[in-house]
Amino acid sequence: MASSSRMGYQSLPQNLSRASLPLFPVKIKNKNPRTAKPGVLQLGKPLVVSTSKVEERGVEFETGDSFFRHESAVGRDLGVLAAALQRRSLGGGLRVLDAMCGCGVRSIRYLVQSEADFVWANDAFEGNRGLIAFNLSSVAPRVSAGGERSWVITHYDANRLLVERYLLRDYFDLVDVDSFGSDSSFIRSAIAAVKTGGLLYLTSTDGFSSGGHRPQQ
Repeated sequence: MASSSRMGYQSLPQNLSRASLPLFPVKIKNKNPRTAKPGVLQLGKPLVVSTSKVEERGVEFETGDSFFRHESAVGRDLGVLAAALQRRSLGGGLRVLDAMCGCGVRSIRYLVQSEADFVWANDAFEGNRGLIAFNLSSVAPRVSAGGERSWVITHYDANRLLVERYLLRDYFDLVDVDSFGSDSSFIRSAIAAVKTGGLLYLTSTDGFSSGGHRPQQ
């Protein structure tokens, strides 16, 4: 995890309130997904999610047929803690980009436990769209009372998305990259998408991280 900020350890905020929303996958045409505008959303068929409910640190979600490891919970804990402390240091307005969200568990926890104001949940596999939308809508409204989106879902290659955000100067307070295997191919583009003073959180679900394992290689 890279950061230009120094923060002390404090307990995570707890906010497990749920919002009841219609569960539909959403295709977003608006180039600026932070601001909701009428007529830019296309509603698809109602979601059908297989029963695969999991609870992690008090937050419930569905995993469906997506790749999910219970053993990675501690890694997710650290990301959530870092995001919560970053939001506290900013005084609010935390924007998080979850570049490889899978079923959306990290995005859910950033919204609920880090109290992120906006989360961009991206997963290259479009087949996860309904599952991710189901999970996110169960913990936070898609659009806030002020008319701003709380979260958005896309299905891009992670590097493409990160570089695109950089080129559009749309930076994030925390960028989370949980790669399958080595994270080395994502570091450069991920750093580019982080705000000055922001955080880059790198983990490797199924591989050796760049943080010290097998240093001889």
